[in-house]
Amino acid sequence: MDSVEIFNCSQIDTFKAAIRFESASTLHSSVTNSAIHNGYSWGLNVKNSANIHLENNIFFQFRPIGVGIQGSRNITFDHNVVGGVVDRTTFEAGDQMVDKAGGVSICAYLEPDTNC
Repeated sequence: MDSVEIFNCSQIDTFKAAIRFESASTLHSSVTNSAIHNGYSWGLNVKNSANIHLENNIFFQFRPIGVGIQGSRNITFDHNVVGGVVDRTTFEAGDQMVDKAGGVSICAYLEPDTNC
């Protein structure tokens, strides 16, 4: 995918990001020169995948994670901008639980992943 705008995608309070690669481990995939913005969940979720090339993209205004990579290998993430990541307004938990949030989470969201 090259030079594409993705606006207002991603499903609230799920791992269903605006762009998802799940168990995509055989062929090469790429997202380049694109703008992905204004979603109610993650901007990008790469899970148990391989051979993904991400370059010159903008990920903006997502919650609570802009870009998440979990259990994956051979991921190229060059010259991307991730910003405007905000806390979820729908997350309710007791005083002892903290909602994880961040711009880029690589192999660390659910638990430390030594297979990445």
